Amino acid sequence: MNSLFFLILLGIGIWFWQDTLRARENAVSRAKRYCHEFDYQFLDDSVALISLRPGRDQHGSFTFYRKYHFEFSLDGYNRYNGTAWLIGQHIQSIQLDHPEGTIIDGTNVSKSDLH
Repeated sequence: MNSLFFLILLGIGIWFWQDTLRARENAVSRAKRYCHEFDYQFLDDSVALISLRPGRDQHGSFTFYRKYHFEFSLDGYNRYNGTAWLIGQHIQSIQLDHPEGTIIDGTNVSKSDLH
């Protein structure tokens, strides 16, 4: 019985780890592409998870809401913040905190649903 419980927990842990890696790869790819659309530099080629919480997707299935932070530069000298929100594996919104005003690319999810 203990072996079965351990194997189930191990399986859940492996699934969560792989799901988190896929979500991170999606966030990096989309943030990099979004910065490139504006001719900005996506810095450090990485994102950092700043928020993770369980929730439901638009179909009512269990999923995780993730919020990632990244940095970009307009000219290679200054660093500015960006944020990517994911529901499950899908990017819902990307925000660039541009010095002249915030740039937001979102889908059908409002930002207040993701906090």
